[in-house]
Amino acid sequence: MRRTAPQALLATAMAIALLAGCAPDGSPESTSTTSSAAPTGSTASASQPAGSPSPDATQVIRSSALLQPEDLGGATLEPMPQGDSEHLRPVRPCGERYPSDETRTAAVAMRAHVSPGENETPRVVLQYVGLHPGHGAAAFDEIAAALRRCPGSLESGKHRWEVAGTGIAGDESLLVRVSARFSYGDEESVTTTPAVLARVGDHIMVLADLGWENASGTESYVRRLAPKAVERLRAAQ
Repeated sequence: MRRTAPQALLATAMAIALLAGCAPDGSPESTSTTSSAAPTGSTASASQPAGSPSPDATQVIRSSALLQPEDLGGATLEPMPQGDSEHLRPVRPCGERYPSDETRTAAVAMRAHVSPGENETPRVVLQYVGLHPGHGAAAFDEIAAALRRCPGSLESGKHRWEVAGTGIAGDESLLVRVSARFSYGDEESVTTTPAVLARVGDHIMVLADLGWENASGTESYVRRLAPKAVERLRAAQ
């Protein structure tokens, strides 16, 4: 997954902006869900989830609620670039806003470049967490209903959505396979991103393995990592 020169400059600029609003240890405390200024002691999100109200400074997502380097083979989470994997933040199989978007007061969208070991293909892990005070159950139900209603397709520019399991990381969790057709060089292929959607209290989490270049993500890896991600989120509440 190569970065062009403009992408590298953009990443550097965002890193500087984020450091300006980090907690004393340099880790993100929370993110704003609108284009307005982030609350004191929080970091501005690299991209904003759609349909959000003004952020509430009393509602934050702490860095301790996210996966840690020891969970990711030493890799560190960093903010997702603007526009990357928006369909997974949270999962939107119907491509539309949810009523619960209006109840979200904070959100983070992070990624980590994980190198499993020598001669093994690297992977990009995505972790999204959104906070819906008093409305977490409704938000989860809306997303689950959308997954049933909109299976999608492999037509150009679209995604196919399949619920492949339940109870992956707690009672309210789903394993979702998100597939897309794309061209890589002279070849056309289908790649699949395994993702876990889970609710922990009023938090909605999406954890996904985005794979690497033209390689699909690894479902077994997401299955192993999701319970740890839920455990981190639950312990930080």
